[in-house]
Amino acid sequence: MAGLISGGLMVIAGILIKLFPPKSINSVYGYRTRRSMSDQRLWNEANRYSASLMIMSGLVIAALGLLLRSNLIILQLILLLAACVITFMLTEKRLKNMTHSQGGDMSGRS
Repeated sequence: MAGLISGGLMVIAGILIKLFPPKSINSVYGYRTRRSMSDQRLWNEANRYSASLMIMSGLVIAALGLLLRSNLIILQLILLLAACVITFMLTEKRLKNMTHSQGGDMSGRS
């Protein structure tokens, strides 16, 4: 049950960001990291890409919750944490590749 709830919340969050993406860089709503907030183009891509990853990983967590039929909260927390870390890593890698393809790291980090 916990997997359905946490996975479902992740799917809902991803859909909301996809349907109502933050228009401008802000410190309240959206995918906020130093790199994503350094440039409007990166901000837009980070929110678009991370929303898709959130939807996919939320579906995986919900499916695993159904398959495992486990109410172990610790297992669900581990799955949720792994999904968040993977979403972060893949999104940052994508943004880094975008900045390198433009001839430099716009965020000032190497």
